[in-house]
Amino acid sequence: MNILTLGAAGAGGSMGLMIFVVIMFVGMYFLSIRPQKKQQQKRQEMLKEMNKGDKVVTLGGIKGVIASIDRDNKEVVVDCDGIYLTFDINFIRKAVPADKVTTDAVKDNKPAAKAEETKDDAKEEATATTEDVKVEEPESTDDTKETTK
Repeated sequence: MNILTLGAAGAGGSMGLMIFVVIMFVGMYFLSIRPQKKQQQKRQEMLKEMNKGDKVVTLGGIKGVIASIDRDNKEVVVDCDGIYLTFDINFIRKAVPADKVTTDAVKDNKPAAKAEETKDDAKEEATATTEDVKVEEPESTDDTKETTK
């Protein structure tokens, strides 16, 4: 009877270990694999929606505008201030649609105009304060001058 009891206890321990391994695998799936798949799917969708004129940033940090896309060869030509560079389509880190860029630029101009007004006010105050201040020149003393004969 003793031998049978020890065998049953050993089987229960391995079953607990098996449940623990399954729980660890499920935890790893929800913590790492699933979010990574979602991120990869989002990236693939961004690459499919890229069009000519969109602003892009490459993995190397180069910023530019898409001049042309060849989806068959998976190549993108990026215009970087007049310099045309050809990249693999998977080398694009971030793409912002052209229509979204123009709406963001309109929103950004309003605070920029306020900032310019503030700069103009600061310049006026600076000129007013410099006009009010009198600069006195130090008097020259004869002791410091050397006379040579």
